[in-house]
Amino acid sequence: MFQPTGPDLSLPTASSTAELFRDPDSVVFNLPGYQVVTACDLPMGGRRVIAVANSVEAACPDCGAISSRVHQRTRQRVKDLGVGGKNIELIVIKPRFLCTEVACARRTFTQVTSQLPFRARCTARLKAAAVEAVLDEGMPIWRACARHRLGWATINAAVVADTLTIPDPDLVPVRALGIDEHRFARAKWFKHPETAQWCRVEPWMSTFVNADTGHILGVVDGRSSANITRWLNQRSQAWLDQLEVVAIDPASAFRNAVRQVLPAVEISVDHWHVVRLGNQMLTEVRQRVTREVLGRRGRKDDSVWAHRMLLLRAGDRLTEAGLYRLEEVLEDADFEEVAAAWAVKERLRAMLAAKDIPAAQNTRIDFEMAVAAADMAETDKLAATVANWWTEIKVFIRTQVTNARTEAANTGIKHIKRTGRGFRNQKNYQSRILGTSIRQTRRRRRIPHQQGLHAQR
Repeated sequence: MFQPTGPDLSLPTASSTAELFRDPDSVVFNLPGYQVVTACDLPMGGRRVIAVANSVEAACPDCGAISSRVHQRTRQRVKDLGVGGKNIELIVIKPRFLCTEVACARRTFTQVTSQLPFRARCTARLKAAAVEAVLDEGMPIWRACARHRLGWATINAAVVADTLTIPDPDLVPVRALGIDEHRFARAKWFKHPETAQWCRVEPWMSTFVNADTGHILGVVDGRSSANITRWLNQRSQAWLDQLEVVAIDPASAFRNAVRQVLPAVEISVDHWHVVRLGNQMLTEVRQRVTREVLGRRGRKDDSVWAHRMLLLRAGDRLTEAGLYRLEEVLEDADFEEVAAAWAVKERLRAMLAAKDIPAAQNTRIDFEMAVAAADMAETDKLAATVANWWTEIKVFIRTQVTNARTEAANTGIKHIKRTGRGFRNQKNYQSRILGTSIRQTRRRRRIPHQQGLHAQR
């Protein structure tokens, strides 16, 4: 590791200004602060490159005194990126300087560069390439280890450290905020120590996304109102004041949390989830009526079961062939309730597709008339949900703010979770999510890499 200064290591060092006139080997290798001395091919494959430091003086890390007195030159083997399609065995020769300050407790110190920090065993560009493979290419860490010949802990530490370079949420201007939940891991069962009953636990996490850009601002544990409130309370007042709309799913916990912290901000309910409730209502009616009429579950020979997906499609987007098949299902006298539920679902879609509030009010009247004509428990439940969320539905119709980018972010999160084959450490899980999201946002919006530093709270 360390060798005293000898004739074979007394290599001439160039000044920092001489780096502009590097030799061709140093230009090709391009390791800032070092100059290539020799390079050779190894018998078992790969190349050995020996590089010497260019600096002739350095500052003591403790006292800051500049010293040019060389105590010895050290030879160190470090890992680096491959060159020309071959792996590199890099050996750097660094000067160990004597501290000239008498009162300083540190007597000697080695040279430190941007590519080889203190006690580094691999170059910074090699770590950057590994982080890029994990966050940009979606590569699992074990595969990045095989590509870059690094350990799992080394790459994971680099990925977690990269999270510190993401913009602080308080520094990101956000007009519309999206909130959604996703399952962190599979459901688990445990026996309660007092009641001895088996309890089911579903590990959920909530995601905060810029609804305009898709940038993930934060990930917190759980999906309760308290966790949402805690994250919002950590934001600065200036950041909260610039919020105009918060898009959520029809979840009471999210709505209560937003109203508690942001009473003046409008809440927009995502229309896709409202349409999903209408489709779920239609499916429940179809299943119930099939059991009542046929006395069993639906089969492929049953027209209403065979066209179950056709019933859920948008009626105004069907082809002529699709409309013809749908009429055969809806005109069946035994399944009149299915036709009534389909009409309620279509009125719900028309209400959400309204261009303004007066048009939405008129289509809501048609929706309520269809619910009254259907006179079923499933349609009444849907109408009660629409009435409970009518204020938020009107905000959506007026602002058109949805949770589309939030749902897209959750899809990306699922890919991260599947690539990692499950995460048990939430810090590693959050670092993958936040690091991947900001890199995607930078590519789309060209955000500077160092726009505020913060640690995920």
